[in-house]
Amino acid sequence: MNLSKEEKYLRDRDPKLRKVIDKNGHIVFTASKENQFDILVGIVISQFISTTASNSISQKIKNIFKTQFFLPDHFQKLNVFQIKDLGLSFNKAKSIKELSNIFQSNPSLDFSNLDNPSLNKQLLSIFGIGPWSVSMFEIFCLGKLDIFSSKDAGLRLAMNNSGMIKPESNWKDYDKYSDRWTPYKTIASIHLWKTVD
Repeated sequence: MNLSKEEKYLRDRDPKLRKVIDKNGHIVFTASKENQFDILVGIVISQFISTTASNSISQKIKNIFKTQFFLPDHFQKLNVFQIKDLGLSFNKAKSIKELSNIFQSNPSLDFSNLDNPSLNKQLLSIFGIGPWSVSMFEIFCLGKLDIFSSKDAGLRLAMNNSGMIKPESNWKDYDKYSDRWTPYKTIASIHLWKTVD
């Protein structure tokens, strides 16, 4: 099996995760620091819904705008209610409107240059962006390899299904279990997500 060094490390550290990795095979993990606005809008859309539903909604909206990537300009001329009418909740529409205002007023904004405290402070100050959204941004945009979020329902379900944690356990139990995956919690998360997507 052609696994990465991170996957081999995780197999050795956790027999239960080993079964997951062996079933999945090698997964290529890629992050992109480009199009940070697009990634943040995608994260907002994906809050509280499945990956499949999120991808469907995102693609539908991109088709409306005839675009490959979301840009602040797409939402600047729309008010919150018009954004909501694209198939989103009011709160998600409000978040996207605020994001478009922030990026529109600062076109050179680049969150990848910030240290952890500054990144958290700036992102968490945006309406509708919480700790889970910050973690997703760190994974899929910044490419950090040691990120795990017990707030993620898919990860908790995957860990339950894999016999790592008993269902309905405290979130801290999931966090504690994930410590054995350091410094590659992100790669473990990617493998777990694949089992429930």
